[in-house]
Amino acid sequence: MLIAMNAQEQEVPAVPEVPSISEDKEEEKVVKVELVKNTSFEEPETYGNHEIRLNFFDLLLMPGIHVYYEKIIDANSSYGSGLFFNLGGDDIIQRRFAISPYYRLYFLNRKDFGAKGYFVEMFGSLATSDYQNDNILRPSVGLTLGRKSVTRSGFSFEPFFGVGRYLDEKYPTSNDYPEIHLRFGFSIGKRF
Repeated sequence: MLIAMNAQEQEVPAVPEVPSISEDKEEEKVVKVELVKNTSFEEPETYGNHEIRLNFFDLLLMPGIHVYYEKIIDANSSYGSGLFFNLGGDDIIQRRFAISPYYRLYFLNRKDFGAKGYFVEMFGSLATSDYQNDNILRPSVGLTLGRKSVTRSGFSFEPFFGVGRYLDEKYPTSNDYPEIHLRFGFSIGKRF
């Protein structure tokens, strides 16, 4: 918080002399001090309503590329989509490609940047997967929890964890064909 201090000199109106006070007394001066709160450093610059992020956990652990686009509606909500491309072998993960649209609600956040703080995300996913040499399409729905931080320069940092459930029942449940999938990671992005 920046505090600016303004000083002003004001003369006090002359007081009628009292006989006991000497005639050569000088006038007293009162200095008035005024405290003013300057909020210019508290209000951030406005960055756009768009954000692109990359999940570094997928890139380092799988390897895979998971890129997200987010459109900010207001300080408390947004929507977007994620694209996942698996760059590894069959033993790492069953998903080859996935597109995941989502909707987010932010809460417990200050309104300075908007669309930051803790969030809950509802998502859907449509993924391609290999099962016994078949390339199949697997729809799913799920929920993700996380926390987004945004710097004054517009960079975002976001740890998150979520679970999705596949909606298809064509194949038997096994390690090669699980009923659920996890979403977790740490994304770094930029608002524009």
